Amino acid sequence: MRKVNLKDIGEQERKSPKGKFHKFVKDISIALGRDKESLDLAKRHPFDLAAVRIPRGKSYCPYHSHGAESELYLVVSGRGSIRDKEGTTEVSAGDSFFFGPGEA
Repeated sequence: MRKVNLKDIGEQERKSPKGKFHKFVKDISIALGRDKESLDLAKRHPFDLAAVRIPRGKSYCPYHSHGAESELYLVVSGRGSIRDKEGTTEVSAGDSFFFGPGEA
């Protein structure tokens, strides 16, 4: 078993050149030993996990979807809106949502 605590994981700031997309990320999977370059599936992990903070008024990322990847989110605090092919949905603390491959 591998174990980490969020307080022990460094936070990286990531933002787009014009600042529309802006986030602070703690890569939990990497802290637990994930090696995204490895050909060994045990070292790559079957999924990624990150803790992300999004500053007020900013967006997480451009609208997109993945052909073979799912995404699972949990809103820990604050509120925002999520856009998918059906439109926009408001979310707030306690909400969780899932996108399967090709869904977003």
